[in-house]
Amino acid sequence: MRLFPIILFVYNRPDHTRRTLESLSKNEGAKNSTLYIFSDSYKENALLEGREKIIHVRRIIREKQWCGRVIISESNINKGLANSVIEGVSDILRLHKAAIILEDDIVTNSGFLKFMNTALRVYEKDKKVYGVSGYKFDHYGEIQDETFFLPVMSSWGYGTWSDRWDKINFNSNHLLEKIESLDLGSKMRFGSIDYYMMLKAHVAGNINSWAVRFQTSMFLDKGVFLYPNTSLIHNIGFDGSGEHCEHDDSKMNYDQVISKAINIIPTRKKVFVKTKTLKKFNEKQAKKNFNLHFLKFKLYQKAHHFLPPEILQYIKRKRKKIDKEPYQWLRNIPRYKNTQIILFNKQVTIPDSASFLFMYDEIFKKEIYKFKSDVDTPYIIDGGANVGLATIYFKNLHPKSRVVAFEPDSKIFEILKSNIDAFNYDDVHLYNIGLLDYDGDISFSQEGADAGTVVLNENQVGSISTIKVGTLGPFLKKTVDFLKLDIEGAETKVLVDIKDSLENVKRIFIEYHSFVDKDQTLYSILEILYSNGFRVFINSPGLHNHQPFIKVETYNNMDMQLNIYGIKHL
Repeated sequence: MRLFPIILFVYNRPDHTRRTLESLSKNEGAKNSTLYIFSDSYKENALLEGREKIIHVRRIIREKQWCGRVIISESNINKGLANSVIEGVSDILRLHKAAIILEDDIVTNSGFLKFMNTALRVYEKDKKVYGVSGYKFDHYGEIQDETFFLPVMSSWGYGTWSDRWDKINFNSNHLLEKIESLDLGSKMRFGSIDYYMMLKAHVAGNINSWAVRFQTSMFLDKGVFLYPNTSLIHNIGFDGSGEHCEHDDSKMNYDQVISKAINIIPTRKKVFVKTKTLKKFNEKQAKKNFNLHFLKFKLYQKAHHFLPPEILQYIKRKRKKIDKEPYQWLRNIPRYKNTQIILFNKQVTIPDSASFLFMYDEIFKKEIYKFKSDVDTPYIIDGGANVGLATIYFKNLHPKSRVVAFEPDSKIFEILKSNIDAFNYDDVHLYNIGLLDYDGDISFSQEGADAGTVVLNENQVGSISTIKVGTLGPFLKKTVDFLKLDIEGAETKVLVDIKDSLENVKRIFIEYHSFVDKDQTLYSILEILYSNGFRVFINSPGLHNHQPFIKVETYNNMDMQLNIYGIKHL
């Protein structure tokens, strides 16, 4: 029998990891299976106790030959669960047609692997079946069929195929845009499980869930998940151990799962969701009529009665962080509406809630512009300053820095000026011009938020105005400690113009924009950076194309967007 590989994600729970591996090793077929283990690293601010737990976990995964073949990947940085899962599953599914995925708190019945492998073979060619789970959601009444379908995924003890995984769009902004453009938000609610609200919370940065992106992608394709009528897994993460897991007596008894083999053999059946089955699921989940403002304290203690369990566990891990997360309320503000917020005890104005939340996440949470300076007064150029968030970040990071900021949009510039004035910074110089390769005037699309551009096309959003543009060369005659260019498509022309002055630049950040109806110029950018002695690092801020040979995804008329970091003298 063909056996699919198993992927296990572990972090800092030694006891849970050991119990998960011990139960897995007792599965029929384990001795002939390949097990990939991904071990995440500790966070930068982790205490010694937390670091020791990760070391302990890494000893445990090497203690025994838990499966026929064990391949271990240990990260040297903390990726977080969502990123670990996306990267790890993607890597393995490039090598295999399907895989079975576990986390470090999923204890399996000895019949789990047999069920999963059989189901993955049986439904391999049914493209609407996005996955198989060994977990059984709570229902009212009994489910007579040994297996059944639901339009809801589960991330507990599940399996999926490479072609299904490749269809998942992990760009949450793009997913939300699709859902709202098709007016499907209200249809994403199953019982009390409101995936639309979860997706919006993810976009706002309040949660970080790969599962809600999987669910939304599956929903848009009208996909389903296969489940057994008896659970083949037990989540031991609700045992009360640790800071983030509380005791839950309502969960299926642990001994019932591991005591004897549960033999469920999936057979191929027509892929559709039975109305009665879905009704039983919805009624059970909706009984408490739970509104997904589930993050509030008083409702939290009762949430385990009616939330999908993997979402509940995620919330338990992240509750403290979410409760303290600022600006959650902005996700309910319509786009392109001027709003006042408090930022570092100062009142500032933002012209668009969605773009602010995205920029706040990148600039202040992920700190993509963070750098250490060898001088007290670094010289920083903020090209494409927008409403001033990067400038504020730079001045907080290096209070004595000299910042020169450029913003071409006259309306956005007024907000920029007001916001910077609120902080009463010294040595910040603002210019209401766009950066280009000549001095003069040019047509400009005022998008109203952070996407105003001189790169015009027939699908352009926003009004067209005329702006002043100028060259950056005069500002590069002395050492520049940090040069930021987020100038919406003008970056290549500016770099070509200043290539002979980059010898004075120590660090450079470029947001590269590939517009669908324009030639790609990434090669030119990289050639200029390399010829000036920069070592280059690249990632994507959100727009991903997982199957470009099949379909190219676009956003704001772009088919690719990259963050490019150039550093000298590493």
